[in-house]
Amino acid sequence: MSRLWFTLTGGGKSLILFRTTTSGGIARVPQKAISMNPCPNNSVTLKSLSSNEPSLPPSIFLGTVSTSNGWWERTKGRATVKVSGHPPRSLFLIPVVLLLLLWLPGTLFSAQITLQSDEQFRFAEQAMEKGDYLRAVFEFERFLRFFPEDKNVPRARLLIARCYLKAKDYESARKTLHETLGVYQGTLPGGKALFLMGESYYEQGLYEEAARYFKGVLGAYDDPELRNRATYRLGWIQMQTGQWQEASESFKTIGAGSPLFLNAQDLSFKSLGGEQLPYKDPTTAGILSVVPGLGHVYCERYKDGLVAFLLNGLFIWAAIESIQQDQEVLGAILGFIELGFYSGTIYSAVNVAHKHNRKLKDDFLQGLPDAVDLNFFATKEGHLGLALKFTF
Repeated sequence: MSRLWFTLTGGGKSLILFRTTTSGGIARVPQKAISMNPCPNNSVTLKSLSSNEPSLPPSIFLGTVSTSNGWWERTKGRATVKVSGHPPRSLFLIPVVLLLLLWLPGTLFSAQITLQSDEQFRFAEQAMEKGDYLRAVFEFERFLRFFPEDKNVPRARLLIARCYLKAKDYESARKTLHETLGVYQGTLPGGKALFLMGESYYEQGLYEEAARYFKGVLGAYDDPELRNRATYRLGWIQMQTGQWQEASESFKTIGAGSPLFLNAQDLSFKSLGGEQLPYKDPTTAGILSVVPGLGHVYCERYKDGLVAFLLNGLFIWAAIESIQQDQEVLGAILGFIELGFYSGTIYSAVNVAHKHNRKLKDDFLQGLPDAVDLNFFATKEGHLGLALKFTF
């Protein structure tokens, strides 16, 4: 057995330098190594770089080239392997080339990726504008990781919280805002974070908790516009909870220089209309339900009132008839069932009155414009862009 160096040629050009071991058996040649444009019938010529042996038996490939579909085996007929000549001169150039590669500067073969802070920030904003909020969160967090000293870091934190609010992930939003408050307590970004904390509870309908945060903004921060927005949102909470007079007074205190001023003045007048809504008194509905169904009629639920009247009347009649027929046990059972229906009718009338009032109020509020624009909490500011370069 002898080891020889070969250059596999096909289609008119050299493809690869590899080593074979001559032995008996079938010639195995990697299919991909034959040629990208194989010559006719996949014929190959192997040129020896060693001695002037007249010929070689079939060889087994020992190189490192592999293909996805394994080895190509020529099992029918054996390829003719010709050995001739001496090692090509190019073989002696390999050490010289390797030395040159070592001496050349590394940057000649390096690749650079430059990441600009303003470009990364804008990319995150674009994801947010497209409604891809979770992707926007990822990109803003990448911005914070790469550019922790950039002037837009406070804004990025607030935008992360806004993305979570848009995605209705209120717990994640509040977690981000708590972290922001810890870093920027007493500054404008901290005040905005406190406002957004209240906004997260407001959007969930937790008005008492939301009011606590908006009042916290008024008590701790002097920025005029931030205070105007907190007061404005408190006015909305007062309308949501039926405090129409208080809401009107809150809207009147919005400063004349605020973008909210005109809308607030309009709401100051319109909010009083909430007191004129045709509410139904739940207590009255319950009292009227002493006559089954009458409380529902009071709440304008005529069909429900008719059903309640007939159902209760039927059970009352059946109970009386049973007693008159000396079936006291059956009469007692029917009377007990009727007592349950009768109590349920009263409770239902009270509940219907509350639902009627809530729907009336919600429809009224939906007709009023809410001018709070959360873009205020991501106001664009001029800044110097930073850049990071990654070299490979």
